[in-house]
Amino acid sequence: MSDHPLKTVLVGFGAIAEGLGHDARMAANFRYATHAQVLADHPGFDWCAVVDPDADARARAAADWDVAATAATIDGLDHADAIEAAVIATPPGQRLDVLKALANLKAVMIEKPLGAEGAELVDHCQDRDIRLQVNFWRRGDELTQRLAVGEMAARIGDVQACFATYGNGLMNNASHLVDLLRLLLGEISATSALAPAKPAPEPGRDNDWSVSFSLTFATGVVATVQPVDFRRYREIGVDLWGTEGRLSILQEGLTVAHYPCAENRGLEGEREIASDRPETLEPTVGHALYRLYDNLAGSGPLLSTGASALETERLLTTILDPS
Repeated sequence: MSDHPLKTVLVGFGAIAEGLGHDARMAANFRYATHAQVLADHPGFDWCAVVDPDADARARAAADWDVAATAATIDGLDHADAIEAAVIATPPGQRLDVLKALANLKAVMIEKPLGAEGAELVDHCQDRDIRLQVNFWRRGDELTQRLAVGEMAARIGDVQACFATYGNGLMNNASHLVDLLRLLLGEISATSALAPAKPAPEPGRDNDWSVSFSLTFATGVVATVQPVDFRRYREIGVDLWGTEGRLSILQEGLTVAHYPCAENRGLEGEREIASDRPETLEPTVGHALYRLYDNLAGSGPLLSTGASALETERLLTTILDPS
């Protein structure tokens, strides 16, 4: 896309922007868990500025990450016309104003959800020929991409049934799950709540929901999705049962297991899934976010477009309101 590193501003300096990188457990398994970690290493981006209203956050950006310029608002950023890429890690509501304030943008990485301004934001980037990538980071995972383009079918044949779990809110973590299922199984033709929606029980999810639901794909496959309480344990998991085997993607993609078909142990002439003899596939999720940035810095088709993110968000709203 460019013959030089893109001068980049990171707008919002909270958990996904930088804070999660200090979690020791996450650091052991995810080399790139935050935008700051990628921007510090990626040769395609010249990370030169941070915008955040919190003075401590700005001080941390300057001291810990050697960021040259910080500001409380995008309007307070000097030399804004030099910015070519923006990473927007703020809640929805003010993001379109950020884009409009940066006259020479070429690329944007943005957090989900896109929210009420999402369609206008996507149209704005299209009108200005700005590459817009949404951080559904599983779309950047090497193993997930391989599975989506043929390896899953080669291992388990045609998918017959899918069972999945999520927690921490329908509009929050279930969005990642639904987006992953769209990548693996194709587009969704119908959604249905399987029980009344309840407020999400996890702290900090006051405006989100916990609900069991089903997804019907254009292929006819039906996925049944159940919430689990993250106060007990975390799991965003997918279990796919095919005509020739089974594939499980568990713990954010850190555990991926293939179970082939075998002779049935209880009946002659029948087959079973060898659930006691899995083949563990090497996880690659630790570099997924970096690869999403690789894709953004290039000139080929984007892996996680704004239009795709809008479709995922639309599907989630139909679970709560079928009308």
